[in-house]
Amino acid sequence: MKVILKKLKAYDIISSPSRISSIDIFRSFAIISVVLFHFNGTIPMGFLGVDLFFVISGFLIGGILTKLFNKEEPINYFKFVLQRGFKVWPSYYTFLIIGSFIAYLLYDSISPQQIIPFSDLKRYLFFYQNYTGVPFHWSFDHVWSLCIEEHFYLLLPVVFIFVQKTHNKKQVLIWLVAAIIVMGIASKYIMLFYSHSKDTNSATNNRIDGLAWGVILNFVILYKGEFVRLYKYKILFFIVGSLLLSLSIYLELVSTSIVYHKIVFHSLAPFCFALMILGLYYYDFKKIAFLRIIAYYSYNWYLWHPLFVVFILHQWGYNLWSLSIYLITSFLFAIMFTILIEEKALAKRDRVLNKLFDNKKNKNT
Repeated sequence: MKVILKKLKAYDIISSPSRISSIDIFRSFAIISVVLFHFNGTIPMGFLGVDLFFVISGFLIGGILTKLFNKEEPINYFKFVLQRGFKVWPSYYTFLIIGSFIAYLLYDSISPQQIIPFSDLKRYLFFYQNYTGVPFHWSFDHVWSLCIEEHFYLLLPVVFIFVQKTHNKKQVLIWLVAAIIVMGIASKYIMLFYSHSKDTNSATNNRIDGLAWGVILNFVILYKGEFVRLYKYKILFFIVGSLLLSLSIYLELVSTSIVYHKIVFHSLAPFCFALMILGLYYYDFKKIAFLRIIAYYSYNWYLWHPLFVVFILHQWGYNLWSLSIYLITSFLFAIMFTILIEEKALAKRDRVLNKLFDNKKNKNT
């Protein structure tokens, strides 16, 4: 098994000394919980994996920008967006195109609503599906969370670029990101009480606080990292976060408060995950290779897994056999498209960006 793993690029990536093994573990739990939840609710509350993904994405993207910020390097907005685009867009658009063809083959006769009509494709192509609601195409509608992340990738560098032009840069940056958290929570309140849809779940303005908690986590690690690393009882952060998350889930199950369900729950969960990550951030999980491999393929697994759910449940029902088919099939698709699409795009990324931006800069100087 290890011989096969070593032939995969994934093995080289997770073996890199600069790769944070604890983040891989959290990412693997996030994708596993979402994948199992989408298969007939195999794991109750598995949708919380999306909240965990938001915190991790905010942490990683915030980390990229904060490193440039601390070096006082000018942040090139378009270069940053394209850098993220090379990671996100090739796999995403491949999924939309090939996935639509597969959906036609699987669902034309048994569940045609799973297929995106050509006339409805634009909201998926341009990342605004999370604002449009019906008609629903369940096998594709999980991309609402990717829309939120894409919008965040467009917003966050603007915040950093603005702060670079101010005095007391670090303090201003922290306060602005904290303000995004407050705005996200306030938006849920406004949507619940002052909108027709009452939807507080999928719009970017309602869930952006989850990503901002990841950025705050990055600030804590970067600016207070030595203190946290040496703190003897840093595991307490994880314990407190876990207990608080458990309590929030219990209240979600028993509470009859619409305010708790619509506002508090998804505002509290990312904070809990940020505490849990902080508590385990400096622990070494390098030996848990199988979970870290899953984390490596998580993006494409997230894209492809819902496409097979309805078909497999229709063919074999809900049982251990159908669950096994679902997990194996969807994960094999994740591996295949990571290798064929994502890795090839990332291999070209630096060369293309250098040609577009660094060469131009050299010519100007």
